[in-house]
Parts: sequence; structure tokens; C-alpha cells
Amino acid sequence: MSSVSDPSRKTSCYVWVEMADGRAKLRGAPEWRSTPALNDTQVSTLLGAWSWDGTTLTGEVDTFGFFNLYCYEKDGVVALSPSLLELVANGCDTTRDERALAVFHRLGIFVNDDTPLKHVRTLPPGGKLHWQNGVLSITGGADIPKARSITRNDAVEGMIDLFRASMKRTLASWDGALYLPLSGGRDSRHILLEMLHQSRAPEACVTFHHNGAHMNAEALSARAVCERKGVRHDVLGYARPRLADATRALTMTSLCADEHAQMMPLHDYFIGRDGAAFDGLAGDILTNPDNDADRFFKLSEKGNFTAIARAMMEGHGRVISQGHWGQGAGPLYSPGWDEDVVDYVGHAIAEYADAPDPYQNFWLYHRTRREINFVPQAILSQADTVFCPYLDEDFARFCLSLPYDVTKDQKLHDDAIARAYPDVADIPFQEGFKTVPSQSGGLGHKMRSLGDVQRISRMMWPNGQLDAMKSFLRPPKQLNRGSGDVYRLHDACLDGLDATRARALLDFATQLEAARSDVLISDAI
Repeated sequence: MSSVSDPSRKTSCYVWVEMADGRAKLRGAPEWRSTPALNDTQVSTLLGAWSWDGTTLTGEVDTFGFFNLYCYEKDGVVALSPSLLELVANGCDTTRDERALAVFHRLGIFVNDDTPLKHVRTLPPGGKLHWQNGVLSITGGADIPKARSITRNDAVEGMIDLFRASMKRTLASWDGALYLPLSGGRDSRHILLEMLHQSRAPEACVTFHHNGAHMNAEALSARAVCERKGVRHDVLGYARPRLADATRALTMTSLCADEHAQMMPLHDYFIGRDGAAFDGLAGDILTNPDNDADRFFKLSEKGNFTAIARAMMEGHGRVISQGHWGQGAGPLYSPGWDEDVVDYVGHAIAEYADAPDPYQNFWLYHRTRREINFVPQAILSQADTVFCPYLDEDFARFCLSLPYDVTKDQKLHDDAIARAYPDVADIPFQEGFKTVPSQSGGLGHKMRSLGDVQRISRMMWPNGQLDAMKSFLRPPKQLNRGSGDVYRLHDACLDGLDATRARALLDFATQLEAARSDVLISDAI
């Protein structure tokens, strides 16, 4: 792998098929697969793939649909790509999906199979695509689990045993180097401890933070585990180019996520580094509901799914807003859509009404599948492959079938880790460590950031560069700085989007990546 990467290395491909004069014509790659084929088909990686045999196009995604494979269909054309911008660059219709965007502005995610564009969708969970002679069919969808009868003790034992089996299959499938992004939470710690239990240490664990020379609580928790177990630990703590990272993340996530800019150090860490990575995708939502779960479970029992949707919308608005504003991005970028969003999202949640925990299932198949999935799909895309052991079918279906009274105390994963690995049970998760105030990046970092503001403003707003620069440099009025920047950039990317603009955005992201700093590791053991 080269030391300077191409951010589209795994996403620049596409296939485009259309009928012309009664015959199917092909542009792009006739075959593509997102991850190398492994000996054990049950090993959990995110899969997107297609194949063209001269008359028939087939495509597929993994069982839970966590790989976002974008499908364009209009006027006899069908096209597939892991990049929405690549589809646009090759000529797809760019009519906006205004409702989907209104949801994104209010929840920070796209739900169902929606994207910013009306004629582009992702394949559904377990999606299978078949196109022949101009006729397209797509099948798939989420399976709704039934609650099992189980004791709390058996639930803990089941989690330990099924995750152990998932990791055993994964480790047996790969004999190369392995790297583990390690946070201060449960999911990645469980992966590390099980790797060591099975006598397979990673080449390194890696933790990012934006706290200068002083490690934050997450990095301190990860360091404590690595020190105890004698594992190499690389910490990425240098100040980052905020706008450049946000721009790169938006293109890598196909304008479908408002997060991940903060994780760009991990992406850069894997550039030029041979080996596979692990990601704890879905471990949190499969094993512990969040702090809203009890309130939402009670609303689910009453069938009041629109109330859940409204509460989610209000909660997201508070998180991304300045204190005096609190309304989020909706009124700024898609005013007048509040009730439509509540109704649409409420219906999406209601699809899981018969699940043991409807909110958990909705969150898994919509936020985790449609936004958090971009960590293995995009952020870690420079790794040779990315293993997601929590998406092992046996483990995931077991967790989804657990009754709510077993999971509601948010301690199920804690109990499983403590029981399986008692020698580290005394090391707190990140909540048990203290973060000191973040450190400034210094004058050099500020000057580089100012340069980023200038060139990104010139790219995104060629006719209003000065006004754009002022808006980035002055304190935000309504949204928090990071969130405000992301939504402003997202809106600019969609403004006037066409094939030329899409190619320019992809090329610009490549330029930003080539200009990245090679100095990443601020501390290591």
C-alpha cells in the first residue's frame, strides 16, 4: 500500500447498466466486492457486492444490511456503487429527497433506505438485487425477533459463549496482522480481552482523542487495560484540521452522516499500514439500551411511536444546538417539516412493534446501520478488511431476542466482561477516569486551520468565499461549532450538485487527504 492513499480506493467503483436499442449496455466494473472472500462465510464483515454476466446484474449486501450499497434507478437505468457521489459523477439524477433531508436535519441520520437523492436508495438488510431486460427487483428487509424466555444469568453466559465463538471464527479466518481501535467503552475492550483469551494479541491498539498532550478519560481507560495486558498502545492526540476532516468525512460517508469527522485520525493511521482491523459496531445497542430506552419502551407498550420520534428529534436538537437555540438544524435547513418527520419516523419505529424492544431494533437498523456503520465502511477503509464480531448472526440474533427486563439496567455487557475476564474487572471504563481541559494546538496549528478555512470556502462557495470564511471564523449563533460546520458543509455539497460538482468534491477530498499530516502518534507504549 502506498504511503499516500486514495480515499476512493474502495469506493470509486461503480456499475451502470441501461437498455439501448433493445440491448443492455454496461459501464463501469462488471464485478466488485467490498471485502475479500474468507474461508468461513460466517465471519462478520460488511459485505457489498455485484456481478454482471452479460445479461443479468445481481447485487447483495450483508444479512443486517450494514454495508451501504447505493442503488440508482430511473428511466431504464440501474447503477450501483459504494459511493453516492460516484453515482452522481457518472450521471445520476440529483433531484433531492426533501423528506429524507428533513429527517437528517432533525435526527442526524437517514432512515429506512433513504439518501439525500430521490432516485438513490441503499439496499435493505439482506438485500438482493436482480436486473434483467430492464426489469429490476430488490428483496430483503429486517427480521423482527421474538422474545425468548431466559434468566439474567443465562443471558450473561450466552453473551460470553456466543461472542467467544464469533471471535474464534474470525481469528481463524485471518493469519495476518490485526489492529484494534480501542476506546474506553465496553465493545472494543471485550474484543481485546477475547483476542488475548484466544492467544492472539493485536499488533497494536489505537485510541484517538483531541486533547493535546494530556490523554482524555477514554484514552486513559484504554491505556490502563493495555498496560495491564502488555499490549502496544498508540494514542493519536495531536490537534486536527477540523474543517478538512469534516469535508473528508462527508465525502467518505456519501453525504449520509453528520458524524465521523472526529475519527479521521483513525483513517489516517491505517494509511500505508498492512493488516486487518476490528470494529465494535453494534455492540452497544445489542447489549445495553441507552438512557432513553425505559421511557421509549413504555411509549412502545402504548403504541405511541410518534411520541418516541418527537422525543428523538427534540433530543438531537438539544445536543447539536447552542443553549439558547435548542431547535437543531431543522428550522435552518428544512423549515416546516417537523410534523411530517415525526409521522414518517413514527411509522418507521412502528415496524418493530412486535420486537422485544422496538426502540432498540429501530436504532440498530436505522442509526447503527445507516450512520455508525461508516466507521468500518469508510473510516477504517484503508485496512485490508474490517471484522465486526458483534454482527455475527448467532450473537446478534441472541441479543435482539433478549426480553427488555434482562437488558434494561444497562449492565448486561459489564457483567459479561467482568465474569469472562475477572483479572481486569477492577479497571474502570472511561466513566471512571477524569478528562483535563483540552490543550491548544499552538500557533502553527491555527495558521494551518486558517489555510483550511480559506481553501474549503473557495471550493464550497466559489462566489461567496469571503462570507463563508467569516461564518466559519466567527462564533456560532445557533448550532455548536462542530455541528454547525457539518450542516453548513453538507448543504453546500448538495447546492448545485451535478456530475461536475460531484467529481470536483471527490477530487478535493483526495487533495485534502494527500495534504494530511503524517504526524499522528502522540504517545505510545
